[in-house]
Amino acid sequence: MRYLMPTYVYTPEGLRSDLTVAIDEQGFIAAITPTVSHAASEGEVLPNMALLPGFVNVHSHVFQRALRGHTHRPLSRQDTFWTWRRAMYAEAQRLTPEILYEMALHTYREMLAAGYTTVGEFHYVHHQANGQPYRAPNAMAAALLAAAQDVGIRVVLLMAAYAQSGFAQPPSVEQKRFCDASVDAYLERVDALRTTGVAVGLAPHSVRAVPELWFRRIAEYSREHQLPLHVHADEQVSEIEQCLTAYGCRPIELLARFDALCHLTTVVHATHAEMNEISLLARGQSRVCVCPTTEGDLGDGIAPYADLLAAAIPLTIGSDSNTRLDPVEELRWAEYSARMRYQRRRVLVADETAAPGPLLLSYGTQQGAQALGLPTTGQIAVGMRADFVALDLTHAALRGWTAQDLLDVLFFGASAQVIVQTWVQGKRVWER
Repeated sequence: MRYLMPTYVYTPEGLRSDLTVAIDEQGFIAAITPTVSHAASEGEVLPNMALLPGFVNVHSHVFQRALRGHTHRPLSRQDTFWTWRRAMYAEAQRLTPEILYEMALHTYREMLAAGYTTVGEFHYVHHQANGQPYRAPNAMAAALLAAAQDVGIRVVLLMAAYAQSGFAQPPSVEQKRFCDASVDAYLERVDALRTTGVAVGLAPHSVRAVPELWFRRIAEYSREHQLPLHVHADEQVSEIEQCLTAYGCRPIELLARFDALCHLTTVVHATHAEMNEISLLARGQSRVCVCPTTEGDLGDGIAPYADLLAAAIPLTIGSDSNTRLDPVEELRWAEYSARMRYQRRRVLVADETAAPGPLLLSYGTQQGAQALGLPTTGQIAVGMRADFVALDLTHAALRGWTAQDLLDVLFFGASAQVIVQTWVQGKRVWER
């Protein structure tokens, strides 16, 4: 048994002092007891530190980290997501398993330094540049798994399905390495990973990239094996217009028509979701993953935060294109952009009397873990995995904090720079 003795621990009951966290050999929390019942020599004292649950990055495209800062020169007369995508496709074309491993290695280390203990990797660069599978069909996935293991971050591979460039349109040359020959070939690759113990999820890329037959088969597989299903939807206005032309409905409405909305489903972005779509998400008990730094970088828009909250739809966060890696910033911009949309303060709160901090922490930890099918992380409680971040309570950015408002001081006055240790399943995998 290993014992940690921080100054404060954030438990489901709130911030508490003088607690000892006992971790068993499997990396799970065995007990949380008053520190006075232990001698300091029995464990590791973490002076002037507060343990929070580790953050969960629900949506990452790790290779897009290479684009950070390099796409702000004019790409066209009027730059949008679609002009940025051309630069992203060019980056995807140069990837090999070796290059992807190195890129993931450095980016996953950066995630650990930011306080992410788990990442959902929405992985869609599967095959060779000409679209032909590698001799080992999951060679690219194996590179990601090896990088995650080598740095110590937990990864859930969200295996993307891709079949077409748009509604009933064949894939472009650049998209061929994303595409499987059939939905059976795609599910065979997923099954090969799942049956060897890899944490996987299903990820039909979007309603424009995956046809109805594929969607239904993938959703059925998700339900059969109780695996998370993640999908981009309502990110772009033009995507919605194309969906209306092709099907006479909006993307999230189409997901419902395809039987793809349930408690296992996380819709990524939902930036332009309307009330009927939000009602469908609520009815299906689905989640939404917002990615504020990427949505801001690409000029996508601001999600309907207040409407999602009113419908009791759980929110999660993702770093998406990895233009920034900082869950504190991601959560701050969720609240800040909501304030700008609705022109009022304290949008993301549990009730009228609450401050945003506790709900933001839940979005960044517990809700994210559940979206990735990981019910045993996201909280510091007995029986949960020992996934923590340690805050330096003496850091200048936290000056003036109190036990009542530490989370608000963190989310609205600090950054991931106040994190000095990251623990994954009982192992300290990063230290500033």
